[in-house]
Amino acid sequence: MLNAPTTVVRSVMLRLAAAVGLALIPVHTSALAADARPDFAGKLPAHVGEWKKPTKPALYDRKTLYDYIDGGAELYLAFGFVGAVTFEYTAGKDDEIKVDIFDMGSPRGAFGAFAHGRESIAAEVGQGSEYGGGLLTFWKYRWFISVLGYPETESKRKAVYELARAIAALISETGSSPVILGALPRPGLVEASVRTFHHHLLQNDYVTISYENPLGIDERTEAVLARYVRPGERHVLMLVDYPTEADAKKGQRGLTESVLGSATVAKKGDGWVGVKRSGKRLVIALDAPSRQIVDHVLSEVP
Repeated sequence: MLNAPTTVVRSVMLRLAAAVGLALIPVHTSALAADARPDFAGKLPAHVGEWKKPTKPALYDRKTLYDYIDGGAELYLAFGFVGAVTFEYTAGKDDEIKVDIFDMGSPRGAFGAFAHGRESIAAEVGQGSEYGGGLLTFWKYRWFISVLGYPETESKRKAVYELARAIAALISETGSSPVILGALPRPGLVEASVRTFHHHLLQNDYVTISYENPLGIDERTEAVLARYVRPGERHVLMLVDYPTEADAKKGQRGLTESVLGSATVAKKGDGWVGVKRSGKRLVIALDAPSRQIVDHVLSEVP
């Protein structure tokens, strides 16, 4: 089980999972999960600086992940988690670097897991990375990786990066980011705020919409949330792509009837919320300062 320092600096996604208490959902992982896995245990360096690799890694699957991540496993499972390989490189008592390699089953799941923990944008390792406080996370292909050297020192920081780059080099494939990201308008977009997801409780990341599932978000949908900051105003944009127009209509009806009082635009709390349907996509403006801003935000996405 993760010790206290690890839990403190673990990514935001673990704290979020504990807060919302995600229910387990059936996950149909991609055929990618059947691909041959890199030989992380055999090919990662035996030593990195003064830190030595253990004789063998610890392995976890969907049933045993709770034994390792107490209070945070649900979020990984919601993104399609298949299995994990973990190492503790040690250089004496209480001096370790923890390496967690999560097989998320698909690039979709790996990007989603990575994006929910980030607070900044970098591309130092893999297909997207973030470093802070001794913790480096990145994603590549179907893998989400966390390398933690805490408390942080300069030598430990160098070792963390060396291990991360060694892991990335063992993953020969790359994956595509979710296509829905291309539909986000660019002006004012806070890049590090972009979150993709497939479980309805994650719809409340920035603004509480509902603890139910009025939009019908599930494994068949592609959803994204993003913050926007523009001169004189801020808002949140949510896009949901459905497999059919009938599903999109049902999602719009669910939102308007259960959240917006049967309207397409309404004031909720201190902000305005609005929704429109465009074919198989719903465009939802959240926490906008006025109805006029809602109308403009909705008009920006065809």
